[in-house]
Amino acid sequence: MTRPDDTKLLRLFFIITLAWTWGFGFAPVFMGTEGTPLGTFLFYFGGGAPSVTALFIVFFTYSKERRKDYFMRCFSFRYMGIKWLALTVLFFTFISVTAILIGVYFLGYEMPGMDHIHAIAENPLNLLLVLFLSVISGPLNEEFGWRGFALDRLFARFGFTRATLLLGFIWGIWHLAWFFTPGQAQYNLLRDSLFDAVMYIPGVMLLNFAVSYVYIKTKRSILAGALVHMFGNLLGSQLLSPYSTEIGMTVRYTKMLFCGCLALYCIFSKRFKEEYKAVMNAV
Repeated sequence: MTRPDDTKLLRLFFIITLAWTWGFGFAPVFMGTEGTPLGTFLFYFGGGAPSVTALFIVFFTYSKERRKDYFMRCFSFRYMGIKWLALTVLFFTFISVTAILIGVYFLGYEMPGMDHIHAIAENPLNLLLVLFLSVISGPLNEEFGWRGFALDRLFARFGFTRATLLLGFIWGIWHLAWFFTPGQAQYNLLRDSLFDAVMYIPGVMLLNFAVSYVYIKTKRSILAGALVHMFGNLLGSQLLSPYSTEIGMTVRYTKMLFCGCLALYCIFSKRFKEEYKAVMNAV
């Protein structure tokens, strides 16, 4: 159900989030302090804007009941369950394996080094460290905001498809400072190919269909959305590192293909549309 103040709060959330992230993210570039302790601090301080902004709005504007529902959906595993966790892992694993097979055996690219996988094989406890780093490198500082705060309001105003595309676009351009910060994947992307850098935005928009799809399937689990985000990064790039630019782009475009197929299903499936309406009518 849409509330009268939702549009104003949503606009405020996006304005603060983008201004905060771009302001601190671009500050090291303008100051010439990229790579220094100060520059690194400013960049990562800006990266926490989506979650911190959303949490402030939640604490200061939500009723006790709405806060309880919000944090239950953030942390309770019962909304997602083993099924959607397993399907998420399988989905992104299949994408990466398919991309590697295409890249290595059909296009002749170099096999990814997969240093993290080797480290986990040598000591399974390293998996805990890898998962921790994966959580704090995206989901923790973003998902309290993108899925936790913004998505329901966008659904209520624009419907599933337009809301998913719009949030995906905002999510993509939110990363603009990454393209000018050495050490970030987007920085290397821009220097390797302007076309591939531009295609990063539609790539994020298509990935957002996977996040929105699981979000609806799990009855609006914010945790589920965060785990789709996490495993998309973990299985699509982090565990493959180091890897060549060619393999990286093969994985990226393979992910776009599969997420694009899922997007078409979401757009044209009557069954999914009915499920979406049922979930949102219960809000």
